[in-house]
Amino acid sequence: MRKHLKRRTFLRGALGGGIASIALPALDAMMNLEQTAFADGSSQPRRYISWFRGNGFMLDRFEPIGVGPDWQLNDHMQPLAALKDYLNVVTGTTNRAKDQITHHEGMTVFSGYSFADKGQGQGFFSNAGGPTLDAVISEVLAGQTPIPGVHLGASKAQSPADEGTTMHNLSHRGHLQPNPAITNPSAAWQALFGSFVQPKDDRELRLHILDSVKGEVSTLQSKLGTEDNVRLEAHLDSIAALEAKLSAAAPVCDLPNDPMFTNDESINNEQLTLVNELMSDLICYAFNCDLTRVATMLFLEGAAEPTLNEIVGSNSSWHEYSHNVQSWALGAPFDNGQIYMMERFAYLLTKMRDTMELDGTNLLDNSMVLMSSDASDGSVHSIRRHPMLVAGHGGGHLKYPGVHYQPEALSGNYSYGSHPGPTSGNTSDVLLAILQGFDRNASWVGEQLNGQGEGAGSGTPLADIMA
Repeated sequence: MRKHLKRRTFLRGALGGGIASIALPALDAMMNLEQTAFADGSSQPRRYISWFRGNGFMLDRFEPIGVGPDWQLNDHMQPLAALKDYLNVVTGTTNRAKDQITHHEGMTVFSGYSFADKGQGQGFFSNAGGPTLDAVISEVLAGQTPIPGVHLGASKAQSPADEGTTMHNLSHRGHLQPNPAITNPSAAWQALFGSFVQPKDDRELRLHILDSVKGEVSTLQSKLGTEDNVRLEAHLDSIAALEAKLSAAAPVCDLPNDPMFTNDESINNEQLTLVNELMSDLICYAFNCDLTRVATMLFLEGAAEPTLNEIVGSNSSWHEYSHNVQSWALGAPFDNGQIYMMERFAYLLTKMRDTMELDGTNLLDNSMVLMSSDASDGSVHSIRRHPMLVAGHGGGHLKYPGVHYQPEALSGNYSYGSHPGPTSGNTSDVLLAILQGFDRNASWVGEQLNGQGEGAGSGTPLADIMA
């Protein structure tokens, strides 16, 4: 009969009148028979991120070429080429928001709720109708980390014509309960790490732990198979090598320095590439230290009017470019900006892929990152064929390598300035598929349907992207 060890198994020995211990690496003897999880039911924690960029897509240059597992990246997705296996892309589905203003209904792809309170204030006014997916996941994970979720942004620019909570916040705990984005990297660091308490520095004690547990090593080796013994010996060798370095590095998670950058430039002169990198790094540090497992990144608010001077050829409002189809030509500002946005998204995913977990996986292996916008075709505020990109393996919950799911191919007659078609399905199916990675018993996400069967909620997870 196969013997099992608990995941959190330690070798223990007497040291200085007390008990010293060292953790063991992940061994076959700790895993279930399928080698898919630890035998005690634990695993690396799953994380979730919502990532938003305003004013829509150029669908004929964004939607992947081909469907299923053999899809290919289109022009605007090329910055993600090195991460393709981690991508599940959903196009051709319908955002089922019950009402429309302009950009507001597009935010439904992050919640499954239609907006509320239309017109009860100045301008294009609405409030979010319910919690966004990140907040629902935070509730599922409540108490497991010190911080329920972190909500960051890059650009400070906001739409001057839109009022209420819907457009100005990517995250909402519920109706009239927004989680505003922090756009100051130094303030974000303070919110995450300002009260972080370093564990007691016990480096001196740890320097000779290996010697104190040698007796237990011999006993354990007699219980393990050949491959586990190789892993154990390699682990002990690495501990011995690290002993010499303990005096220079405390045995805690890697705590970043305050970036000392406040993003206080005018909205037409923001250093968004730098801000995005700093915020992405902070998210990865927070995940790696397990301070939180949920984050949102509002890169640029929908309908905001900044001149994005880091985009080649840009000398006018990004929102205006989204409505001026002349700027959609190859090499024109809106086309260049689409690639720029995907490069910023790629930075976060690359940082996650390169941040290693204790078991040899990485943050992207154990995360799900939803990227979308407030429109499909921004020139007409369309929510038909609303694209959603889900990056990450989700701790084995999502397909890897990823697929392109598309129930309806883009019409050959599609042109900028017109509503794209055809479209079918429900974008909220993607939300429920993600949610079930955190709560396997979740059976619904978003609003309930009304008596006419209208509503943006879903009780049918998109199984096509699930492992």
